[in-house]
Amino acid sequence: MEYVELDEEAIESIRGRDLDEPIAMINLLKFRDVADPTLGLGATSGRDCYFGYYGAGVSPIANRLATGLSPLYLNDVNSCFFATVGEDWDYLLIPQYPSRRSFIEMITDSEYREVLKYRSGSLANSRLIECVSEPPTGYPLNLSAPLPADPVVERPGLFRDQRVNDVNNRDPEQPTDMLNLVRMAAKTTAGYGVDDMTGVEGYESYKNGVAWSYAERGGVEITWQAFPVATLIGPTDERWDEAVMYHYSSRSKMLSMFGDADDYRVNHLPKRNASIVDSRLIETTIGS
Repeated sequence: MEYVELDEEAIESIRGRDLDEPIAMINLLKFRDVADPTLGLGATSGRDCYFGYYGAGVSPIANRLATGLSPLYLNDVNSCFFATVGEDWDYLLIPQYPSRRSFIEMITDSEYREVLKYRSGSLANSRLIECVSEPPTGYPLNLSAPLPADPVVERPGLFRDQRVNDVNNRDPEQPTDMLNLVRMAAKTTAGYGVDDMTGVEGYESYKNGVAWSYAERGGVEITWQAFPVATLIGPTDERWDEAVMYHYSSRSKMLSMFGDADDYRVNHLPKRNASIVDSRLIETTIGS
């Protein structure tokens, strides 16, 4: 199923949270090959429509409203390592806003509503995930929510996103980011080095171990961490507790870490898998 529009129910849910709290919005975008013909743009690609018409139109609106909008990440998506069917994203955009109020003011502005048609007409599918910088009250938020129909813990997307098969053909020296979206387990699975912990504690143990063990030899650095509070565009059962961006100094070092059967796959990865019930792993680089 495709998800493109932000409906009124989602907008109302945003209004129900702290209006003065800073937020970031994870945008995962899959572009149409050709923009919606009803826009009258001829053979313009979905990507060109998004940046040339929607993105170019939003910037002056955000400036006029003094929203304080600023981009954290503008990244091409190379492949989705862990994903469900149809999640072969093309682009990752993460803007941040100094307050939820400023975001609401922008998306309800009459001029913005006119420009919005170019977003809708450029996309075949998308996600919009609202995040805050500190654990929200009640964190993790999704322990009692039903599991998704197709949860992913460690199930490579080889047949969901064919680009995963080509990872070894991409520039091995290119710096690479990996966006991790995870949903925590209530309790860790026993026998994997994080016994008798909550999922949050187990995943923290995994993160700390990777950041310490592979900071130099894997070129690993956590460059961003946030806490999703709502999936505003996407399936209702797709819920996340944490978003983490791991930066690797090169793709070759990233792949070396993933394939390290003497340490990473024995001492670290099992802790991650024992601590979560759903996840995504998205390979990205700075957008062109």
